[in-house]
Amino acid sequence: MSRTYGRGIHPDSVGFRIDVHPVDSTERASIRAVLRADALPQLHAWVTQGLASDETWRLTPHLHYWRLTDGRLTHRDEA
Repeated sequence: MSRTYGRGIHPDSVGFRIDVHPVDSTERASIRAVLRADALPQLHAWVTQGLASDETWRLTPHLHYWRLTDGRLTHRDEA
């Protein structure tokens, strides 16, 4: 399936995409623990809310970022 349809998005390409960036192997275990305990439940809630949202929200591109800095997890939504 071509991903270069129209404005660059094939009509069959709908839904959510998740990117996870690589981390240093020395930090991987502690980061994995934070992801499982905090980020994944937040991601689940965000996706669930998105699926239940009205058509206007669903048709608007959204990006949600999580960042772990000094052991503190923050996140934000960009529409």
